[in-house]
Amino acid sequence: MQTDRYFLLSFILQVLVTSLGTIIDCQGLGEALEDFGGSSSLTFSELELYLSREVFTSLSDSLGRKELSSLESQIDEACWIISKSKLLAESLKRNPRVDTENIFKLFRIFCLLADLVQDADTDVAQVLLCSEEADLVFTKFLSSLSKEWDMKEEFDCLFSNALFDFQTFLSVVELKFMKNFEKEEVYEVINEIYEEFVDDIIKKGTLLKRGEYLPKFVEKLFVLTSNSLTYYTNPKKPKTIEFDSQTRVEEGQDPQNSKFHQFYVITSDRVLHLATLDKRYRSQWLTAVRLALSRLHCQESYGRHLRNKRRLEWHRIRIRRQIESDRAREMLRAEKLARLAAEDEAKELAKQKAMEEEQRRHLDMVRRQLEKLLAEEIQAKKDEELVRSLQARILNEEWTKREELERLQEEQRKLLDMERNKTKTYIQRQSEMERQLEDAQLKLRELEKARVDMDSETPVQPDTRTQSGKRILEASR
Repeated sequence: MQTDRYFLLSFILQVLVTSLGTIIDCQGLGEALEDFGGSSSLTFSELELYLSREVFTSLSDSLGRKELSSLESQIDEACWIISKSKLLAESLKRNPRVDTENIFKLFRIFCLLADLVQDADTDVAQVLLCSEEADLVFTKFLSSLSKEWDMKEEFDCLFSNALFDFQTFLSVVELKFMKNFEKEEVYEVINEIYEEFVDDIIKKGTLLKRGEYLPKFVEKLFVLTSNSLTYYTNPKKPKTIEFDSQTRVEEGQDPQNSKFHQFYVITSDRVLHLATLDKRYRSQWLTAVRLALSRLHCQESYGRHLRNKRRLEWHRIRIRRQIESDRAREMLRAEKLARLAAEDEAKELAKQKAMEEEQRRHLDMVRRQLEKLLAEEIQAKKDEELVRSLQARILNEEWTKREELERLQEEQRKLLDMERNKTKTYIQRQSEMERQLEDAQLKLRELEKARVDMDSETPVQPDTRTQSGKRILEASR
């Protein structure tokens, strides 16, 4: 069984090396591999040495980034053809909806971002994705699917693992995204990440392009890479402007009251007149084009440049963390030594503590007695304060009642004065009426006397005035 597995691996390795020879136009690499390995088994270090010395040394140093990118794509396809049967079989068991094209894109993204990790003891090498790069890819998935915060906590637990192999990486995409979102949305996100990392696309978006014959701005889709700017008149007929050493970008002068913010991409044979409706969007495109022009002669792709930049930053972070960890260990060691010294000193002081224990117990007993007396005094003060507060409250209530009684007494005095005034007025009126009655009676007597005198002289009819006077007298009575 081991022999059959060995021959199978040898055959796969020969197919891979032969494919690499076909890609770089170097024949006979498979036979050279047999001569290089001899009859003994070939370790990974020996294979890596063979590829670096015998295979890739045939490549010319004058190859540009475009040619290197094409070779890299063909090498990835060759590796994919060899390994896809196993990878697709595992994928179909998890989620049969994932198509081969998108798995291949994920494979290329993984190969670009992953690192070759070799075990020094067993000489077994694996291509593994570090947790920082996995975090970056999954965060882009969540952000593009508008689920950055809803599922972030769920993905944080995945980053506890230090490294991801391709099966783990692919299973996360299939089980976490393909089952929770529409596959068209996930495929679109995979394509966006593929364009950003693998296709060397620096920026992609719509711009307004001025026509060469008609001075009219028309909106078109533009794709900026490190060495070209492509725009689409229609989806099937893209037009590409290759950058050269004379290419530059300039910011245009915007006319007053104009809604267009213009800029120019100037090459050796033409001027591309572009514009945006937002000034900030124009600044983003100017920055992106200047970045592309600055990387015009770099053989390294922009995606690989960003990956190496992140590697350097993460390496610095790890070094800083390592320094902090070493510093913490030194502090712990110093604390341990100080603790040991303190323990020795504590042992020396133990005898003195034993001698002082009896005195301490005596002082504790005195302290408890004093605390008890203090507690009793405090309680007495509290009771005294309580009694004082009750007395003050009763006194306040008495003062309130006294004020109320004084108020009522004042009101009664005022009422009594009013009654006295009324009585005095009534007596005065009664005296006045009695005086008037006496006057009326006196007049009546005078009238009767006069009438008697008159009656004695001459009999006359009763005087009506006398009768009215009587009625007045009766009324007054």
